[in-house]
Amino acid sequence: MPKRVWSIIVRADSGFFDNTFLKTLEKLGYKYLIKVKMKNLPNLLMSQKWQKAKGKSDIETTEFWYKCAGWDKPRKFVAIRKLVEQTTDTLFPIPKYEFFAYVTSLTISPLKAHKFYGQRSTSENWIEWCKNQMACGTIRTQDFWSNSAIFQTTILAYHDMVWMMWMSQDKYFCQEPNTVRAWLIQVPAKLISRSRQLILTLSDDFIFKERWLSIENLICQLKFS
Repeated sequence: MPKRVWSIIVRADSGFFDNTFLKTLEKLGYKYLIKVKMKNLPNLLMSQKWQKAKGKSDIETTEFWYKCAGWDKPRKFVAIRKLVEQTTDTLFPIPKYEFFAYVTSLTISPLKAHKFYGQRSTSENWIEWCKNQMACGTIRTQDFWSNSAIFQTTILAYHDMVWMMWMSQDKYFCQEPNTVRAWLIQVPAKLISRSRQLILTLSDDFIFKERWLSIENLICQLKFS
Protein backbone atom coordinates (compact mmCIF):
# COMPACT_ATOMS: atom_id res chain seq x y z
CA MET A 1 0.00 0.00 0.00
CA PRO A 2 1.19 3.59 -0.58
CA LYS A 3 2.79 5.24 2.46
CA ARG A 4 0.07 7.89 2.52
CA VAL A 5 -2.43 5.16 3.48
CA TRP A 6 -2.12 5.12 7.26
CA SER A 7 -5.31 3.25 8.20
CA ILE A 8 -7.03 0.26 6.58
CA ILE A 9 -10.53 -1.02 7.32
CA VAL A 10 -11.57 -4.33 5.77
CA ARG A 11 -15.33 -4.45 5.14
CA ALA A 12 -16.49 -7.84 3.85
CA ASP A 13 -19.52 -10.12 3.55
CA SER A 14 -20.19 -13.37 5.40
CA GLY A 15 -17.99 -15.35 3.03
CA PHE A 16 -15.00 -13.88 4.92
CA PHE A 17 -16.31 -14.79 8.39
CA ASP A 18 -13.36 -17.08 9.05
CA ASN A 19 -11.03 -17.36 12.03
CA THR A 20 -7.85 -17.61 9.93
CA PHE A 21 -8.81 -14.54 7.93
CA LEU A 22 -9.61 -12.56 11.10
CA LYS A 23 -6.30 -13.57 12.69
CA THR A 24 -4.46 -12.40 9.57
CA LEU A 25 -6.17 -9.00 9.69
CA GLU A 26 -5.35 -8.63 13.38
CA LYS A 27 -1.71 -9.59 12.76
CA LEU A 28 -1.47 -6.93 10.03
CA GLY A 29 -3.07 -4.34 12.29
CA TYR A 30 -6.10 -3.85 10.01
CA LYS A 31 -9.49 -2.97 11.47
CA TYR A 32 -12.44 -4.93 10.17
CA LEU A 33 -16.22 -5.15 9.91
CA ILE A 34 -17.44 -8.52 8.62
CA LYS A 35 -20.94 -9.92 8.42
CA VAL A 36 -21.54 -12.96 10.62
CA LYS A 37 -22.56 -16.37 9.29
CA MET A 38 -23.25 -19.05 11.92
CA LYS A 39 -25.68 -21.95 12.24
CA ASN A 40 -26.73 -20.94 15.76
CA LEU A 41 -26.79 -17.19 15.07
CA PRO A 42 -30.58 -16.66 15.61
CA ASN A 43 -30.48 -18.40 19.00
CA LEU A 44 -27.31 -16.53 19.99
CA LEU A 45 -28.86 -13.17 19.12
CA MET A 46 -32.16 -13.87 20.83
CA SER A 47 -30.30 -14.60 24.07
CA GLN A 48 -28.67 -11.13 24.15
CA LYS A 49 -29.89 -7.98 25.90
CA TRP A 50 -31.36 -5.53 23.40
CA GLN A 51 -31.80 -1.77 23.64
CA LYS A 52 -34.04 0.55 21.66
CA ALA A 53 -32.12 2.57 19.08
CA LYS A 54 -32.45 6.29 19.68
CA GLY A 55 -35.07 7.77 17.39
CA LYS A 56 -35.92 4.35 15.88
CA SER A 57 -39.12 2.81 17.24
CA ASP A 58 -38.75 -0.45 15.28
CA ILE A 59 -35.00 -1.06 15.70
CA GLU A 60 -33.05 -2.47 18.66
CA THR A 61 -29.31 -2.95 19.03
CA THR A 62 -26.94 -5.13 21.01
CA GLU A 63 -23.19 -5.52 21.50
CA PHE A 64 -21.42 -8.50 23.07
CA TRP A 65 -18.25 -10.59 23.05
CA TYR A 66 -18.36 -14.19 21.85
CA LYS A 67 -15.89 -16.99 21.20
CA CYS A 68 -16.87 -19.26 18.34
CA ALA A 69 -15.82 -22.91 18.13
CA GLY A 70 -12.21 -23.16 17.01
CA TRP A 71 -11.35 -19.59 18.00
CA ASP A 72 -8.53 -18.94 20.44
CA LYS A 73 -10.20 -15.81 21.83
CA PRO A 74 -13.57 -14.01 21.94
CA ARG A 75 -14.29 -11.15 19.55
CA LYS A 76 -16.73 -8.27 19.59
CA PHE A 77 -20.09 -8.74 17.89
CA VAL A 78 -22.56 -5.96 17.11
CA ALA A 79 -26.07 -6.53 15.83
CA ILE A 80 -29.37 -4.85 15.14
CA ARG A 81 -32.83 -6.32 14.84
CA LYS A 82 -35.70 -4.71 12.97
CA LEU A 83 -39.31 -5.44 13.85
CA VAL A 84 -40.97 -6.82 10.73
CA GLU A 85 -44.40 -7.72 12.10
CA GLN A 86 -46.29 -9.01 15.13
CA THR A 87 -48.78 -11.85 15.18
CA THR A 88 -52.40 -10.86 15.69
CA ASP A 89 -53.98 -14.31 15.99
CA THR A 90 -52.31 -15.24 19.30
CA LEU A 91 -53.15 -14.39 22.90
CA PHE A 92 -49.98 -12.33 23.19
CA PRO A 93 -48.44 -10.65 20.13
CA ILE A 94 -45.29 -12.49 18.98
CA PRO A 95 -42.77 -10.20 17.28
CA LYS A 96 -40.89 -11.27 14.17
CA TYR A 97 -37.48 -9.69 13.56
CA GLU A 98 -34.96 -9.26 10.78
CA PHE A 99 -31.41 -9.61 12.15
CA PHE A 100 -28.09 -8.12 11.00
CA ALA A 101 -24.92 -9.15 12.85
CA TYR A 102 -21.24 -8.28 12.41
CA VAL A 103 -17.92 -9.10 14.00
CA THR A 104 -15.76 -6.00 14.26
CA SER A 105 -12.73 -4.34 15.81
CA LEU A 106 -14.21 -0.86 15.28
CA THR A 107 -15.32 1.26 18.22
CA ILE A 108 -18.64 2.37 16.74
CA SER A 109 -22.23 1.71 17.69
CA PRO A 110 -24.14 -1.25 16.19
CA LEU A 111 -26.36 1.12 14.19
CA LYS A 112 -23.36 3.00 12.75
CA ALA A 113 -21.69 -0.32 11.95
CA HIS A 114 -24.79 -1.46 10.07
CA LYS A 115 -24.92 1.78 8.06
CA PHE A 116 -21.19 1.57 7.34
CA TYR A 117 -21.59 -1.98 6.04
CA GLY A 118 -24.56 -0.88 3.93
CA GLN A 119 -22.35 1.54 2.01
CA ARG A 120 -20.40 -1.47 0.77
CA SER A 121 -23.50 -3.24 -0.53
CA THR A 122 -24.44 -0.22 -2.63
CA SER A 123 -21.25 -0.70 -4.65
CA GLU A 124 -22.23 -4.32 -5.23
CA ASN A 125 -25.61 -3.19 -6.55
CA TRP A 126 -23.94 -0.88 -9.08
CA ILE A 127 -21.72 -3.72 -10.28
CA GLU A 128 -24.68 -6.13 -10.54
CA TRP A 129 -26.81 -3.59 -12.43
CA CYS A 130 -24.08 -2.81 -14.97
CA LYS A 131 -23.10 -6.47 -15.40
CA ASN A 132 -26.51 -8.16 -15.59
CA GLN A 133 -28.99 -5.39 -16.40
CA MET A 134 -26.97 -3.09 -18.68
CA ALA A 135 -25.25 -5.88 -20.67
CA CYS A 136 -21.67 -5.26 -19.49
CA GLY A 137 -21.38 -8.96 -18.66
CA THR A 138 -22.30 -10.12 -22.18
CA ILE A 139 -19.76 -8.34 -24.37
CA ARG A 140 -18.60 -11.02 -26.80
CA THR A 141 -16.30 -9.38 -29.34
CA GLN A 142 -12.67 -10.45 -29.52
CA ASP A 143 -11.33 -6.94 -30.14
CA PHE A 144 -10.16 -4.82 -27.20
CA TRP A 145 -11.18 -1.45 -28.64
CA SER A 146 -14.58 -2.75 -29.69
CA ASN A 147 -15.15 -4.06 -26.18
CA SER A 148 -14.00 -0.74 -24.76
CA ALA A 149 -16.42 1.22 -26.95
CA ILE A 150 -19.35 -1.04 -26.06
CA PHE A 151 -18.50 -0.85 -22.36
CA GLN A 152 -18.24 2.96 -22.38
CA THR A 153 -21.54 3.22 -24.27
CA THR A 154 -23.21 0.92 -21.75
CA ILE A 155 -21.96 3.00 -18.82
CA LEU A 156 -23.11 6.19 -20.56
CA ALA A 157 -26.59 4.69 -21.00
CA TYR A 158 -26.63 3.72 -17.30
CA HIS A 159 -25.63 7.25 -16.25
CA ASP A 160 -28.32 8.73 -18.50
CA MET A 161 -30.90 6.52 -16.83
CA VAL A 162 -29.77 7.53 -13.34
CA TRP A 163 -29.82 11.18 -14.39
CA MET A 164 -33.38 10.75 -15.61
CA MET A 165 -34.33 9.27 -12.22
CA TRP A 166 -32.69 12.16 -10.36
CA MET A 167 -34.56 14.69 -12.48
CA SER A 168 -37.88 13.11 -11.60
CA GLN A 169 -39.95 14.91 -8.99
CA ASP A 170 -40.77 11.55 -7.44
CA LYS A 171 -38.29 11.18 -4.57
CA TYR A 172 -39.07 7.45 -4.32
CA PHE A 173 -37.98 6.78 -7.90
CA CYS A 174 -35.10 4.39 -7.14
CA GLN A 175 -35.86 1.21 -9.08
CA GLU A 176 -33.36 -1.07 -10.79
CA PRO A 177 -32.59 -0.70 -14.53
CA ASN A 178 -34.74 -3.67 -15.56
CA THR A 179 -37.71 -2.21 -13.69
CA VAL A 180 -37.23 1.25 -15.20
CA ARG A 181 -36.95 -0.36 -18.64
CA ALA A 182 -40.21 -2.30 -18.12
CA TRP A 183 -42.10 0.73 -16.73
CA LEU A 184 -40.93 3.51 -19.02
CA ILE A 185 -39.34 2.08 -22.17
CA GLN A 186 -41.09 -1.19 -23.00
CA VAL A 187 -44.52 0.46 -22.79
CA PRO A 188 -47.76 -0.13 -24.74
CA ALA A 189 -47.97 2.71 -27.25
CA LYS A 190 -48.53 3.64 -30.90
CA LEU A 191 -46.29 5.76 -33.08
CA ILE A 192 -48.49 7.66 -35.53
CA SER A 193 -47.84 10.29 -38.17
CA ARG A 194 -49.99 13.40 -38.14
CA SER A 195 -49.35 16.72 -39.93
CA ARG A 196 -45.87 15.52 -40.85
CA GLN A 197 -45.08 14.92 -37.20
CA LEU A 198 -44.40 11.66 -35.40
CA ILE A 199 -46.59 11.33 -32.29
CA LEU A 200 -46.29 8.66 -29.60
CA THR A 201 -49.67 7.85 -28.05
CA LEU A 202 -49.80 5.96 -24.77
CA SER A 203 -52.59 3.65 -23.77
CA ASP A 204 -55.20 5.26 -21.50
CA ASP A 205 -54.86 2.27 -19.18
CA PHE A 206 -51.07 2.42 -18.90
CA ILE A 207 -50.49 2.38 -15.14
CA PHE A 208 -47.29 4.51 -15.23
CA LYS A 209 -48.59 7.04 -17.75
CA GLU A 210 -48.41 10.04 -15.38
CA ARG A 211 -44.82 9.25 -14.41
CA TRP A 212 -43.87 8.80 -18.08
CA LEU A 213 -45.40 12.17 -19.02
CA SER A 214 -43.77 13.88 -16.03
CA ILE A 215 -40.30 12.66 -17.02
CA GLU A 216 -40.91 13.60 -20.67
CA ASN A 217 -41.89 17.12 -19.59
CA LEU A 218 -38.73 17.48 -17.48
CA ILE A 219 -36.55 16.33 -20.38
CA CYS A 220 -38.23 18.81 -22.73
CA GLN A 221 -37.39 21.63 -20.30
CA LEU A 222 -33.66 20.88 -20.36
CA LYS A 223 -31.45 23.66 -21.69
CA PHE A 224 -27.79 23.24 -22.56
CA SER A 225 -25.48 26.22 -22.76
